[in-house]
Amino acid sequence: MGLDQAPGRPGHRFHRGTNSPGEAVDAGAKQIGLAGAETGGADTTTWVTPQGDHPFLAWGQRAAMFKSARHPAAARLYLNWLLTPEWQATGQHGWGVRTDVTPTGQGIWDVPNAHTRDFIDFMADRAAVERWRQTMVLYLGEVSGPPTPGWLGLSPTRHA
Repeated sequence: MGLDQAPGRPGHRFHRGTNSPGEAVDAGAKQIGLAGAETGGADTTTWVTPQGDHPFLAWGQRAAMFKSARHPAAARLYLNWLLTPEWQATGQHGWGVRTDVTPTGQGIWDVPNAHTRDFIDFMADRAAVERWRQTMVLYLGEVSGPPTPGWLGLSPTRHA
């Protein structure tokens, strides 16, 4: 979520995509971004996680290959590459998901208040997810901006 102009909420915007907060801060357009992915960023950007007893929810990025993938060997190769120690060690993707690779920054798996194991339960409770979304809309306005990959994904009438 990037903070920008939202109707009735001067200075705030609920912007789609985990990339948008970091991009806005790195570009100097915003001073604060919430709920983004730590990717190294500009030298002037500092990634901060809540300390002490302040809880937050963090997770390793999920990835999968569909059974009906058009090019299953390419999909498998790509996923295997993403999980290599070499790629995980670069920190280009935020927090690494491998615990056997030393993170470039703070290792999220070692932050007790990150609740990394609670992410699956949180996402499974769709009513709670919707309540959180509505809370964000209440304070920041409706979600705006294009989807992170530029489109909303496959549908029965649209194929990649």
